[in-house]
Amino acid sequence: MVTEIFYTFFVLMVTLGIFALMMWGIKKSGLVPGTPKIKGKEKDLEFIESKTIDGRNRLVVVSWKGKQFLLGTNPNGIKVIGSHGGDTEAFKDFVDQASQVPGNNSENKE
Repeated sequence: MVTEIFYTFFVLMVTLGIFALMMWGIKKSGLVPGTPKIKGKEKDLEFIESKTIDGRNRLVVVSWKGKQFLLGTNPNGIKVIGSHGGDTEAFKDFVDQASQVPGNNSENKE
């Protein structure tokens, strides 16, 4: 009886361990929706902080090439609000290029 309880507990722990490893692998591979798919060791774009304004709008602080930028996001797109020590025009071009990703219909929404 006691060995059956230990065996059941052991099987449960192994199953949970395998599940945790699978979730970690999926997260690391970038398959989770909403995670950046930046490959390589050098990351130019890094998410720093986000603040929800209301249900549809939020402020986001990102770091790009060592400079910080404040972005406003909503269902209609992304707008660069300001920067701290960065080339705002180059970053706006970067955001515009990222917005042109196939399958992104942010320009077609009203």
